[in-house]
Amino acid sequence: MYAYIAYQPVFNKRREIVGYELLYRDGSENAAHITNNDDATKKVVSEMVTLFQLNRMTDGFLAVNFTRNLIMDDFVLKLEPQKIVVQVKNTVYMDGELEDKIRALRERGYIVALKNYLGEERLRPYLYLFDMIRVNFKRTTPMFQREAIRKRILPDTLFMADRIERGQDFQTAEELGYQLFQGYLLGRPTVLSKEIPPLIETSYGLLLRILLRISPEVRWEHECAQIIKDDLMLSYLFPREANALPPSSVPYAKNSKRSRPADIPSVIYRMGPHVLRHWVCLVLMREFNFSNNDELPRRAYIRGLFMEALAPQSDLDIDVRNGGAFLCGAFSLIEKVMGAPARYLLREIGIPEGVWGALLGNAENDYAALLRYVVRYEAQDPDLTPGESRTRLDAMELDRLYQRCVNDADAAIASMDTPA
Repeated sequence: MYAYIAYQPVFNKRREIVGYELLYRDGSENAAHITNNDDATKKVVSEMVTLFQLNRMTDGFLAVNFTRNLIMDDFVLKLEPQKIVVQVKNTVYMDGELEDKIRALRERGYIVALKNYLGEERLRPYLYLFDMIRVNFKRTTPMFQREAIRKRILPDTLFMADRIERGQDFQTAEELGYQLFQGYLLGRPTVLSKEIPPLIETSYGLLLRILLRISPEVRWEHECAQIIKDDLMLSYLFPREANALPPSSVPYAKNSKRSRPADIPSVIYRMGPHVLRHWVCLVLMREFNFSNNDELPRRAYIRGLFMEALAPQSDLDIDVRNGGAFLCGAFSLIEKVMGAPARYLLREIGIPEGVWGALLGNAENDYAALLRYVVRYEAQDPDLTPGESRTRLDAMELDRLYQRCVNDADAAIASMDTPA
C-alpha cells in the first residue's frame, strides 16, 4: 500500500521556484477526493513530516491549507514555523477568536496566507492579518486586482496570482504588481508516492513492542513518553486521552491549575499498558486508514474490545494481561484498513505467538477459535449459538456485553475528536 501527496511549485517574477503548495491526494491520480477537510490536512502534514520528510528535503517554503478547527486547536504549533505557510481559504469563518489565533501564530514566526481571495467584503477587516494574499486570477478583474495591490494594508504584504494558465496571464499579473505566481502554465501538481512501511518502523510499532514486553522492573512509561513526544500526530492527540481519563486517575502538576495534567510519563503510568495499548491501536487504525471507509477502524476497535471482554469469561486458554485477545481482534482487520499484508505490517513487533498464528490463519488455537466466534457474532450468523462462545453467558448477556464494547469504542473515538 502506498501513501500519496502532491506538490505544486510557486514562482517569483524571474520564474524561479521559491516554494511549494502541498496538496492532499488519496491515490495515484492527480486529484483529491476529500470528505473531511480536517483529516485531509492532518494527513498531508503527518506524511509530509514522517514519510516524505519534505520539510527537510525541500528548499523554499511549504504552504499547507489549514482549517479553522485545526488553527483553533493549535495543530499548527506541531510544525516549526521556519518553512511553513499556514493557508486559510476564503471560505473560512472569521471572527475575533480566529483573529487572535492568527495574530499569535504570526508572533511565533509563522507566515499566514489567505487563499483564493475574491474581494469578499466580510474578509476586508481581516486582511491586515495575512502576510500573503493569494488572489484568484481567473475569477477577478484586472481593475480589482490593481486596486487590491495598490491599497495593500501593509507595505510588505505579498500578493500571489493563482491560476496562471497562459503566457499573457503571467505578463498581465507581473504588470499588475504581483510578486508570486502559481498555475498550470508554470507547473502542474506532481504526485509523490511512498510505500507504507511495516509498523516497526513507525512510532506506533515501537510503542506496541514496548507494551508487549513490559515487566514490573522496567520503567516503560518514560520510553513510551519520549516516543509520543517525538511523533507529530501522537503528541497532538495524547492530551485528549489524558483529559478523557477519570479525574481521580490523572495526576496533576503541583501548584498548577486543576485542568493541567502532569508530565506525560506520569499520565502514561496511571493509564497503564492496558489503556495505552488500546489508545495506540485506535490512533494507528484511524491515522493509517487507507480503505476510504471510516467505519472500518471503529469495527476493528470494537472487535478487539469484544474479544478481550469475552476471553476471561471463557474456558479458552487466553491470557488477557498481555493484550493478546484485544490485538487479535483489532488487527484481524488491519489488512482491510491499511491495504497491506498483516505478515508485512506486524513483523518484529512482538505479537504473541498464538495471536500471530490466528491472524495469519495458519494455526488452530484458542485465539483463532474466539476470533471465528466473534466474526460470526458480528455477522449475526443465525446458526450461531451462545455456547460456541465457550462462556457461560446467555444470548442476552452476550448482547449486553457487545453493546458495552460499542459504547466504549464510541466514547474513545469521541474523546479523540474532542479538543484538548
